[in-house]
Amino acid sequence: MSVLTKFLAGWSFRDSTPAYESGEVIEVMVTDREGETAVARIGDSTLRIEGAPDDAVNTRVLVAVETWDETAHRGTGAYRETVGESAF
Repeated sequence: MSVLTKFLAGWSFRDSTPAYESGEVIEVMVTDREGETAVARIGDSTLRIEGAPDDAVNTRVLVAVETWDETAHRGTGAYRETVGESAF
């Protein structure tokens, strides 16, 4: 195994337009609210989160993805639980 292969082991590139399956549970940072709905921005994609608490902005939450449109890079999900706060 070359030094370069060892150095690059485990590396991967993150996509700015991820794809999710219905039912998949992901951890996201809530970045904003649009009316009553919390919103997480994941790269160039937007996930609207139903049922998030009013103070969810700038917190990390678990979300169960309900719908995902790979073409529009948008989806909806259901709030599961808050798992942390922003590091900022």
